[in-house]
Amino acid sequence: MWMMLASTGATAGAMLDTSEWLGPFGRALFFAGPYNTRIVVAGTVLLGIASGLLGTFLLLRKRSLLSDALGHAALPGVCAGFLIGVWLFGDGRSLAVLLPGAAVFGLLGAAAVQVLTTLPRVREDAAIGVVLSVFFAAGIVMLGVIQTMDGGGQAGLDRLIFGQAATMSAGEVRAMGIAAILTAGLCVIGFRQMRLLCFDPAFARSLGWSTTALDGVLLAGAVAVVTVGLYAVGAILIVALLIIPPAAARFWTDRLGTMLVIAAGIGGFGAWVGTAWSAVAVDLPTGPAIVVVCGGAFAVSMLAAPPRGVLAAAWRRRTMQRRMARQHLLRAMYETGEVRGAADEPIDLETLRIRRGWSKRDLARALRETKRQGDVQADAEGWRLTDAGFAAARAQTRRHRLWEHFLASHAEIDTSHVDRGADDIEHVLGRAMVDELEADLKSRGVLAQRGDVPDSPHRLDDNGPGTNSGDDPPGSWPR
Repeated sequence: MWMMLASTGATAGAMLDTSEWLGPFGRALFFAGPYNTRIVVAGTVLLGIASGLLGTFLLLRKRSLLSDALGHAALPGVCAGFLIGVWLFGDGRSLAVLLPGAAVFGLLGAAAVQVLTTLPRVREDAAIGVVLSVFFAAGIVMLGVIQTMDGGGQAGLDRLIFGQAATMSAGEVRAMGIAAILTAGLCVIGFRQMRLLCFDPAFARSLGWSTTALDGVLLAGAVAVVTVGLYAVGAILIVALLIIPPAAARFWTDRLGTMLVIAAGIGGFGAWVGTAWSAVAVDLPTGPAIVVVCGGAFAVSMLAAPPRGVLAAAWRRRTMQRRMARQHLLRAMYETGEVRGAADEPIDLETLRIRRGWSKRDLARALRETKRQGDVQADAEGWRLTDAGFAAARAQTRRHRLWEHFLASHAEIDTSHVDRGADDIEHVLGRAMVDELEADLKSRGVLAQRGDVPDSPHRLDDNGPGTNSGDDPPGSWPR
C-alpha cells in the first residue's frame, strides 16, 4: 500500500515538478521528490493514521501515558537487540533483532507498570514515571556502551531517541507500513469490542468478552506502533503521535466513529507535512517536525472546534450571559410595573439599576441587547416594555416565581433568600418542569389557573426584591 501511495504520488508529482514555484518542500509534500523521500513519506503517513486510530482507544481507555512508558522502555530493547545481533551474526543493525528487542522490552515496561500499580501507595502516574525513567536511563547507558565498541555498525542508533525517518531504508519503511496497516485493521475489525472496553467494560464482560484479553490486544497494538515508530518519531516523541491526534479529535465530536476518522486524519496529516518538512530542512529530525505539525493541529482544534473549542465555549458563555441579563432586565421591569400597578408606566434608569444591583455599564449593555430584540423601547420619559417584551417578561417572571415557591415550600428556604436561588435556575427550566411546578402550586391553592403568574413569596417594592415596603404583594396585576 505504501508503494502504491509512493507510485501514485510520483505520477501526480511528475506533472507538478515542472513548476518551479513548487520548490523542494512542495516536491517532497506531493511525492515528486526522490524515491527514498516518497516511500518514507508514505510510510510515516500510514504510521500517523494507525497511531491516530489506536491512540483514540488508548485515550478513551485512559491508557495514553502507558504509551510513554512503552516508548522509553523500547530504547534499551533496541540496544539489547543490537548487542544480540552482533553476538550472533556480527551485525546488529538487522530489523530481525532490533524490532523484537524493542517489542519485548516494551511489553516488559508495560508489565512493570501493571505490577507496580498493584503495590500499596503506588499510583499509576508514579509507576509510569518510575518505569519510563529507569528503562530510558538503561537505554542511554547501553547506547554509551555500544558507542565504545569497535566497528561502525552501531552508527545511527542514537537517532532512535529523536527519530530520523529520512535515513531509513526501504526495508525499514516496509516494516513500518505493514505494522501500521495491521494495527489500523485491528482497530477497524475490533471496533465494537474496543468501544465497549472503553465505555462499558462491565457490559463487555457480561457478553462473555474478557476485558483482560481486550486490554492485552490494545497493549499489543501500542507496542507495535511504538516499535516501528522509533525510526520515524523516536523514543521520546512517539507518545505524542499516539496522544495528540485523538486529543485534538476529541474537540470536534462526541461520536466514536467520527473521532476515529478525525484522529486518523490529523495523525496522517501531521506525519505527511512533518516528514516532508524534515526532508528539506537541514538537520531537522523527523520526530520533532511531525509533533510540531500535530501540535499545531491540536492548537487549532482547541481554539476553533465548534463543539468544544475555547472560542466556541467563550461565545456560548457570552451569549448565555447576555440572555440571562436580558431576562433579568425584563423581569425587573415587569416587577416594577407590578409594584406600581401600571404596566405602561415609564421606568427610569436609576430604578432599574437599583432593582438589579447593576452598574451603569451593565445596565446600559442589557438595555441595548433587549432593545435590539424589540422587547423594550425608550422615550423622553424613560423605558417601557413593548407588547412582545411584556409577554416575554411575564413568562420569565412566572418561571422565576414558580421556582421561588418550590424553594420556599419543598427546600424549606426562607422567603427572603429564595430570589437569589431562583435567579440561578430560572433560565434553564424546561416545559415539563414548569408544568410540574404549576400543578403543584395549583394543588396547594397558591395558583388559581395554569399559566397564571403566582404572587411573589417575598415583598416587592421599587428598591428591589426582598425589601419590606409595608404592603403585601399586589394581587391585581394583569395576568
